[in-house]
Amino acid sequence: MDKDSFIVGNIDDTHKTHQKAAMYALLGDLLFIVLPLVVISIVDLSVGRSLFAIIESPELSFGSAVLFGQTIIKVVSGFAHTKPSGAEQPVFIIALIIVFGLVPSLVVLALLLSINPIPHELQLAQAGIFILGIITFFFFGVNGHALSLRYGGRQLDRHADLPPSK
Repeated sequence: MDKDSFIVGNIDDTHKTHQKAAMYALLGDLLFIVLPLVVISIVDLSVGRSLFAIIESPELSFGSAVLFGQTIIKVVSGFAHTKPSGAEQPVFIIALIIVFGLVPSLVVLALLLSINPIPHELQLAQAGIFILGIITFFFFGVNGHALSLRYGGRQLDRHADLPPSK
């Protein structure tokens, strides 16, 4: 086994380790985001409301906004220390998250706070946006958090875990 293949193998193992650690970190973050919703659901059940009464409350949209915001933070922190030549990709991802996630969740939140009674379609939209928030959080958040763990605070060119340039 030559030195270069050994080093590359270590990089792959290190990246997999960082992705696994990132997945656990994101699961922990998600639990803290969902915890208030679980408490609200428990209170709803204790006063005789349905388990699905959370769909009628604006807290679900607020949770969606937090998920999309945290996803943006993970993407930014993950790509903060990579080479500038790939800077277009995180900017595009962040723009997509803002346009198709954060803004719609905040619009639905504003509508839920201003319309009474709440239309059924708006409740379904809120639930769908929340599910989209969870998917987005994991899809983009894992890679962003893993990159942050891998390169956290160090310049890319100074990494000891990268093979030397030829």
